[in-house]
Amino acid sequence: MKIVLRNEICDKLENIVKNLKITKHCIGCEGLDLNNKDPHHHPSIEITQKCNHNCIFCYSKLVGVKSGIYGIDPNNPNTKGHTGITISQYGEPLTYPNKVKKAIEFTKNNNLRCDLQTNGVYLNENLLKEFKELGLDIIMISLSASTPETHKIIANSDTYEKILNNIKLSSKYFHTIVRSVYIPEFNENELIEMAKYLNDNTEVKEIMIHQLVVHNKNIGELENKGNINKVGKIKDLLLLVDEMKKNAPNINITIKGCLLVNLKGMDGYILNSINSDCFSEVPSIKREYYEFDF
Repeated sequence: MKIVLRNEICDKLENIVKNLKITKHCIGCEGLDLNNKDPHHHPSIEITQKCNHNCIFCYSKLVGVKSGIYGIDPNNPNTKGHTGITISQYGEPLTYPNKVKKAIEFTKNNNLRCDLQTNGVYLNENLLKEFKELGLDIIMISLSASTPETHKIIANSDTYEKILNNIKLSSKYFHTIVRSVYIPEFNENELIEMAKYLNDNTEVKEIMIHQLVVHNKNIGELENKGNINKVGKIKDLLLLVDEMKKNAPNINITIKGCLLVNLKGMDGYILNSINSDCFSEVPSIKREYYEFDF
């Protein structure tokens, strides 16, 4: 009797992983080092947990985080081993644009790459020009839908058109990354359509697809959106990214770097069956906290 552990999908998954590239935001992150058993995200400057969205999968609203800087003492900045600072991982930083400007100035004064993470609603051309003069390097904008209706379900906000227009604007000035959350059997077709639209109508450089992460405190909001039982399946994630790439050949469509480096070199049989652990505790910031004078 012949036992076959591989099939066509195994080869396909291996090729997909082989061709995926690390997103620019992830360069320099400790998570890319497989020998690091306790990797930390880039240092971050957290401005606020206030947000004009109320996303169904957002972890920020499930935990308390103090405003300030995490990972670098602003009074004695030691940047050895760091390549960048992220503004921010919690809340909408552009609620306070002047604080964002000070955060960019601090980052660039310390010769680090500066990545701004935002939902994009409060961006405008004047702000983008100011950020450009200050030296901001990357803008990451969150969008996980291709229609206003689905966006409203996800973000509880009628801001789809505003975000889409600001993605177009941002991509004219900055290396712009669209960050999207994949909800199985809910928004995969819209993510494919979104990729095609961004490819044809913007100068977006990258789309980073994140798996849905479910926490005990938000499972109630998520269990009626898509199929929670399919959360974490690597095969489905890779096939989605591959389909998006076919529809958006000019954009680097990928997954987070710390996941990608773990998938590189895996046999297709493993890729076809492995799941990420996407049911977890609410994430906390591992880096040391310091007050920051905004």
